[in-house]
Amino acid sequence: MVVISSHMSYRLHWRDMAWKEVLSSAGLSAIEYLMPDLAADMDPTRALAGIHGVELFSEGTDSDKHMRRLDVFFDVPMSDGKNGNVALFVEQQHEKDADFTLRMFETYIRLRERRRLRTTGFAIYTGGSPDVNTYFESCYGFEVSVKFRTYHLPSKRADELRADKRPFGRVMLAGRLSLEAGEDTELREKYAWEILTTTNEQDYDKEKRLFILDFSRRIFQLSDPQINQKLKEAYKMQTLPLHEYSQQIKLEIAREEGIEEGMEKGMEKGMEKAARSMLARGTSLQEVSETLGLPVDRLQNLKPH
Repeated sequence: MVVISSHMSYRLHWRDMAWKEVLSSAGLSAIEYLMPDLAADMDPTRALAGIHGVELFSEGTDSDKHMRRLDVFFDVPMSDGKNGNVALFVEQQHEKDADFTLRMFETYIRLRERRRLRTTGFAIYTGGSPDVNTYFESCYGFEVSVKFRTYHLPSKRADELRADKRPFGRVMLAGRLSLEAGEDTELREKYAWEILTTTNEQDYDKEKRLFILDFSRRIFQLSDPQINQKLKEAYKMQTLPLHEYSQQIKLEIAREEGIEEGMEKGMEKGMEKAARSMLARGTSLQEVSETLGLPVDRLQNLKPH
């Protein structure tokens, strides 16, 4: 068993939340992208499984614990049959470099002590210092040096990330472009459209497309009222949970079915067909009415008996 976790401030910054969510939902893709040597040693016949609520730092002040909470773990099955831990930390640009390296070291120690298993770590770092990958401490001849992998996002060229078509490469590109855009609304819109369109051009499965676009929606803050409404609606349609359909998609399906059967009469048949299908799946009369624009009393006659 290998464990991967996401290290965040308990009082999450919006960037932290975006990274936390994508690492939680796309742990395997993150490992394949960031730690290909680990991915090569994984057992492909066994699934990555999430474990939530692990707390390594139970002592200290509240603020101390808030900054050191590991709230997402994944069991990663290894092909060699041995056990180990992988701790994957995400650090944002508003954190101090010295605190970051110290936390990496302390978390490694706690994780190693708690689990008694092989332990490693990785960081996605968005701060200003490009060489934040080592913690060193010396006390009267006793020296400790810990080196860990760091992916320093600001030093990566956007063109190089654009050329990388791997699913998690799209996530990294979105993260890199969000740093470049900053608070510039026009740039945020431009880059959000880029991620949306280029992702839709790729032959990704639904799960990969979902985590890419959902991360992009979060990292570019598309909930901001200044962002173009059309852009927000496009992302909303693309990033709903896989088991759901957006109201816009349902309406388009109904219209297409109607067009196929011919003009207005065909449209009515298509709408009724879509309504029957939605009602059979348990959708409420009110929701079907609002989605398709059909009156509730008419829908009553379409309900399955």
